[in-house]
Amino acid sequence: MLTSADESFSHQLVAPAARTAHESPAWAERCYHLLHLGGAVVLHAGRAIYPHDGRRTGFAGLTTGDVQQVLRLAAPFAPGDDREDPTVGGLRIEAVRPLEAVRLILEEPGCPLAFDLTYEARFPPVATEPNRIERDGVVVTDYMNFFQSGLYSGTVALDGTEHQVRERAGFRDRGWGLRKHEGAPRRGLVVACFCELPDAALYAILYESSSGRRAFTNGWWIDAAGVAPITAVEHELEWDGTLLTGGALELETAGGRRRLELRVEGRLYLATAGYSADPERARPGGERHDVTRPEVVAALDGQNDNACAFELDDGRRGHGYVETGLGVHARYRPE
Repeated sequence: MLTSADESFSHQLVAPAARTAHESPAWAERCYHLLHLGGAVVLHAGRAIYPHDGRRTGFAGLTTGDVQQVLRLAAPFAPGDDREDPTVGGLRIEAVRPLEAVRLILEEPGCPLAFDLTYEARFPPVATEPNRIERDGVVVTDYMNFFQSGLYSGTVALDGTEHQVRERAGFRDRGWGLRKHEGAPRRGLVVACFCELPDAALYAILYESSSGRRAFTNGWWIDAAGVAPITAVEHELEWDGTLLTGGALELETAGGRRRLELRVEGRLYLATAGYSADPERARPGGERHDVTRPEVVAALDGQNDNACAFELDDGRRGHGYVETGLGVHARYRPE
């Protein structure tokens, strides 16, 4: 089907602009923003478009360490609709200057969470290697991202309590493709580290099988001098069951090895934002949870964004996140 996008001089396939590499309802374009405001307070927000499934989605959530509040939103999408529309309900995430500045606004009637933030890039983005997974001859994942470090400024409010944010270093993720999206793996380990330092950013992502075999590694040291790919990552992680509590990563670049110590200060449970096999968590709605209660944590635990304090072996300190999903794993969670 031809649409107005076919007037654009940006085709990459010998096909209409609406065609994608995989004609699947799971094909999506996504953005994800994550901000550790300090201590246990963490905010995340994102939106997605599923052109073959006829829908847009969005979410925003915040944890104070005591309470986690989330809002999920959805809207229809029809062929020929504007793919660049930045709104889903009361959520707006708009690239006002591509690769440089993004505006994030949540103004949803009746929702106790609201924000108005501007993200401004502090380093160029880095692109992941495409991650392709086949099972029994069927492609279940064929996806890539770019990651970018930036500075967030503005306001975040929950239950009328406002947090002022001024040039706080944070992270954003932009991705597209086909991806199975059901939360933490039942078998294996997913670790994604996003460390913001005063003058640099250190990002790494890895997947391991249940035997501990490494299946995917990507990473970068990013500063004013440029981007240095990380060639190897080793981990010494500490857990309370499946909840990350601390540990260290050993990362190697052409410039040598670096040891990054981490201590978890707060935790966002991604299940409430749709990273779950529970179909109810894919539907629009709001949730509020008392995350001081062990039974609530046990019900939400899965794929988690762990807000961390970091320290490099040269004494530099930073903040950020380690996203984890732990299934059966020979080292950390044997069968």
